[in-house]
Amino acid sequence: MLLPFLFQIGFLPVDIWDIFDVLVVGYLIYWLYRLLKGSIALNIFVGIVALFFSYQAFTALGMDLLSNILNQFIQVGFISLIIIFQPEVRRFLLLLGSGTIRQRDSFWNRLLGRQEFDREHAPQTAIVRRAFLRMARQRTGALIVCTQDADPDTVITGGTEIDADISYGLLVSIFHKESPLHDGAVLISNRRIVKASAILPVSENSELPAAVGLRHRAAVGVTEKIDVACFVVSEETGKISFAHGGVLERGISEERLTELLDMYL
Repeated sequence: MLLPFLFQIGFLPVDIWDIFDVLVVGYLIYWLYRLLKGSIALNIFVGIVALFFSYQAFTALGMDLLSNILNQFIQVGFISLIIIFQPEVRRFLLLLGSGTIRQRDSFWNRLLGRQEFDREHAPQTAIVRRAFLRMARQRTGALIVCTQDADPDTVITGGTEIDADISYGLLVSIFHKESPLHDGAVLISNRRIVKASAILPVSENSELPAAVGLRHRAAVGVTEKIDVACFVVSEETGKISFAHGGVLERGISEERLTELLDMYL
């Protein structure tokens, strides 16, 4: 049964599905803007939109030569968008998929008793927390990446294979200023230290504060491309920061650090 029209704008009747359609499209555009905000991809996207409207204007004005030239770009526009925005499309799908999986896991963990799981791995969380607090007091720069289910080899390069249990002494010694492995990131996967001195992609986000250094930009950069969580200790201030999904949370408290380690380690 067709729904009755709610109201009419000129000759255009509007029903509840039209309103729902507009709200969904607006929501998608909002998240598309958030995904591209602060990156070079946003400028490219604006350029493509300008190209499309230029084509419409030239066609309406009867400028056939320009219209035909622009039409050639538009005909392959969808494939071009996939190629140009491949990192952003990958990131969007990763965020969408990981969010769905995390919600499902959260449901089953609550159903089956998450407390037992947390107690089982609490010592490792405490070890990493203790190491971070010491490095923060001593202003020792550090960068740790928790890979979770992501494949780090797609964007993270270099480094030294370790494959060791998480230990307080190992973490502190890796990031000691005299250690040959202190530059770069430590990768933790399945609650094991798998690599040290790894090289991360640096974020090009122009909205990051000018005060953040290379470690923080690398933490944001890798979380923009794959679904990982990063913990950073600033060498200049000793403050601990957290990055996930391309968003940097600076100067987190000890309680917040513990909460995030329980969630992502």
